[in-house]
Amino acid sequence: MVRYYKGHIVDVDENEAVPSAPPLELMDHVVGYESVSFDAISVPPPFFEAESPDAEISNRDILPNCPQVTEQDARTALLSLVAQHCCYGKDVAKEMAITKINYSSAFHYQLHSFTEKRETSWAYSPYGGGEVDGVENGAPPLPWEIECYPGTLFEDEVKLIPVPHTSSVKSCHRCKGGGSLLCAECHGKGWVRCLSCHGDGWSASTSGYKERCFYCHSSTHGHGRQDCLKCNAKGRVPCPTCDNYGQIQCFIQLTISWKVNSAEHIVERLSLPEDLVKSVSGQVAFEEEAQQVLPIGHFPDETINMASTQIVHAHAQAFSDQKLIRQKQVVRIIPVTEINYRWKNKNNVFYVFGFENRAYAPDYPQKCCCGCTIL
Repeated sequence: MVRYYKGHIVDVDENEAVPSAPPLELMDHVVGYESVSFDAISVPPPFFEAESPDAEISNRDILPNCPQVTEQDARTALLSLVAQHCCYGKDVAKEMAITKINYSSAFHYQLHSFTEKRETSWAYSPYGGGEVDGVENGAPPLPWEIECYPGTLFEDEVKLIPVPHTSSVKSCHRCKGGGSLLCAECHGKGWVRCLSCHGDGWSASTSGYKERCFYCHSSTHGHGRQDCLKCNAKGRVPCPTCDNYGQIQCFIQLTISWKVNSAEHIVERLSLPEDLVKSVSGQVAFEEEAQQVLPIGHFPDETINMASTQIVHAHAQAFSDQKLIRQKQVVRIIPVTEINYRWKNKNNVFYVFGFENRAYAPDYPQKCCCGCTIL
C-alpha cells in the first residue's frame, strides 16, 4: 500500500533510520500520568502502616546439638575428597594418625525482603480494529490503585498490565500510516539483477551456443532480472511495527516487579571459606516471617544479633521506591569439625563440614601435580 500526502507518494525505506517510538507530543494527556514517557519511570508507593511485629523474645534460646564426627567419619570424608582429585594419594587418609578433633559450628544468617515495584511507561501495539479503552470511558486509576498480586511469595515475578482508559489509536510512526515499507533488497523495483547471467539474460551452453538463462527466463520483470524473493516481487514489505495495518494503539503500561532481595552474614571461627559454609546443609536454629521483621536480639551468638540489626536496618532504607510485602529471616547452624592429624612426622589439619560430611583439605600433603580443584 502506498501512502499519498498532498498528491505525492510518501515512501519509507525498510532500512531508513526512524524513531524507536512515536513522538511523545502526540500522546494523549492523561491525568495522573503527566510525566510518563516511553522510558519506564518508577512510582513510589503511598505510605502504608506495616503490621506490628511480635515483641522480641528476651531469653536466649539453647542451640540444638549437631551430630559429632567420629574418626571413621573423618577418614571416610577425606577419602571421598581424594576420589575427586586425580592427583591426590590415598595413603594420607589410610595411614594418618588423628591427634585431635575440635568441634565447632558456623552460623549462616539470611534476610529475605520481598518487595513490589511499579513503573509506568507509554507502550504501543499494532491496531487492526476493535474496541479502544480511552479516556472517554472514565478516569484512569493511579498506578498503586490497580489491584494485582504475586503468584507466590518470595519468588521473582514480573507482570505487564495496560492501565485502563489510557488507550488511543495513532498513525504508525514507522511507515507513516502506509502499512508497508520499500523493500531494501530491490529498492522498490520488485526485481534484482540475475546473478547467474549477470543481467545479460543469456548463458553459454556446453556446445558453445547462447541460450536463455535458466534462472531468469521466466521472470515477470524481463530477462536478466530475477523476482525479488524478499518482497515476492511486490517492491514492498509489511511494516513490522504496525503489522501492515498502518495504525498502532498507544496506551500506558504498568510494569509490576516482585523481587526477593537477600542479604546474609556468616560466622565461622575456624578457617573454612564462607562459600563452602553456604554450599552445605545445616539445621535451622531460628526462623521468622512477618510483613516487617525486627532484628534478632536473643540469639546465643552475639555476632548474629549484631549482623541481624545491621542488615534489617539496611533493608529498611534500601527500597524507598518499592513496597515491602514480606520479610523472612533465618539462622542455620552448620557443623564444622577441625581434624588435626600426623602423617610422616608432619602435623596437618583438614575440616569436615555440613550434614553431608564434606571434607576440605587446603594443604593436603600427598599431591603428585598441581592445579586440582574441588569438584
